[in-house]
Amino acid sequence: MNIEIINKAIEISGIGMLTVFFFMAVFYFVIVGIDKLFPYKEEEKKK
Repeated sequence: MNIEIINKAIEISGIGMLTVFFFMAVFYFVIVGIDKLFPYKEEEKKK
């Protein structure tokens, strides 16, 4: 096996995994920010 090909494959896989986790973190902080801007308000039940 060619070690250069394996190293390049590991590098590409690492970049892909870091990208996925980066965007998951961005999405999480966007959700937290939206929750801070528009907090949930419990509505009174009408009888």
